Amino acid sequence: MSIKLDLKDWKILNQLDLNCRQSDSEIGKKVRLSKQVVNYRIKRLLKKKIITSFFPHINVSKLGYATHKIYVQLRSVSNERENDIWDYLISQPSILWVISCSGKWDLIFGTGSKSIEEFDNILTDFMNKFSDNVFNRQITVFNKATLHHRKWILNDKKDVSWLIGGRVQQKPIDELDKKILSLLNKNAKMSIIDIAETLKESSSRIIYRIKQLQEKGIIGAFRTSINREKLELNYCKSFIYYQGKTTEKENQLLTYCYQLPNILGVSQSIGPWDLELEFEVKNYDEFHHIMKEMKNKFPLIRSFDTVYIEKEYGESFLPRDI
Repeated sequence: MSIKLDLKDWKILNQLDLNCRQSDSEIGKKVRLSKQVVNYRIKRLLKKKIITSFFPHINVSKLGYATHKIYVQLRSVSNERENDIWDYLISQPSILWVISCSGKWDLIFGTGSKSIEEFDNILTDFMNKFSDNVFNRQITVFNKATLHHRKWILNDKKDVSWLIGGRVQQKPIDELDKKILSLLNKNAKMSIIDIAETLKESSSRIIYRIKQLQEKGIIGAFRTSINREKLELNYCKSFIYYQGKTTEKENQLLTYCYQLPNILGVSQSIGPWDLELEFEVKNYDEFHHIMKEMKNKFPLIRSFDTVYIEKEYGESFLPRDI
């Protein structure tokens, strides 16, 4: 069942999507509402489950983790067996996120590992348990991605994005940093006072550490997860194959993608396809219109595959062994 929001709600959601750690007063000044009204409306959006969580974007590359994605087509799988696969994947500390989907793939999951041997162990353990149900699989090595603010909320022309990935390097963090990351991963809107009281530290020290985690590139952004079903939104991925690739042609396509109002993510990996895009759309017709127009505009695109995402686990990408 969908829920109708008014313009004030959308303005608040827009600010929360840009930075959910903004105070009610800061949001109020930007949307011309009192902090009391902002607070009331955020609580109402949470109660109605329009907002499902507040989370940080964690760049695991800055924590020394390489990311691989595994794409799976299933066969001979009952609902019970599919639930077993799902439960297994979300219980594994080295698996950062999982999506259940339909279309080209049935299941996609991402892993964080500090060596190729560690990744091989993760994949081998999965295949040992579920190879009878795997019809086909592909693997990509994640390079980098831009994650984009939901421009569609207010039809905003300005693109705000955050970069994750890049060179794998171990940025120094200590146990306090890890505890802060863990708390923010549970609720990125948790107040400084509550974090300080929980960790028995001063507020000034917590503020400094969060700032340091951002400056090191470990925390990229503080975002908001929404209930797409209640807002009548669909979540889609496209996998784009190139022909006649040059850096100039690819950069022109990337620039175009960044400006699309419905874009959520633009991911570049090493694997069978060249580019992976994520969208939130009103319906599948809108998605296909976006992709058809893109393909007609850029001869670089030879073809593309599509998946429709049904369920998602793990938005922050924080490894659970942190």
